[in-house]
Amino acid sequence: MSHARYKRPTRRAKPAVRSGARTKPAPVAAPAAPVDATPALPADLSIRAVRETAALIGAALAAGSERIDASRVAMVDSAGVQLLIAAGRTAAAHGRALRWAEASSSLIEAASRLGVAGLLGFARSG
Repeated sequence: MSHARYKRPTRRAKPAVRSGARTKPAPVAAPAAPVDATPALPADLSIRAVRETAALIGAALAAGSERIDASRVAMVDSAGVQLLIAAGRTAAAHGRALRWAEASSSLIEAASRLGVAGLLGFARSG
């Protein structure tokens, strides 16, 4: 009597990225020399724009920029201010200092209301 051998079905390879899965952005390589252009923050520095703004700041720091233009910031909330504080701390942890080429009155006012103007290097008024 001959027994048929059971052959297990082969599994299909799982897709590299499932729909809805979060992926990490690829690291940005630093160029040989620092970039001369000062990167500028967008007008919207609210929770809706934090992810894109974090990528912009990260790329600027990776490219050698330490000065960021914040003069166009018109809308800002606590999430945007937290992002700037975290970016400054990350830069400091790597022996660098994040500085502002200019800062809008909206950004300075929001940082002052939250009590963190000094952490961001903004002079307090009043």
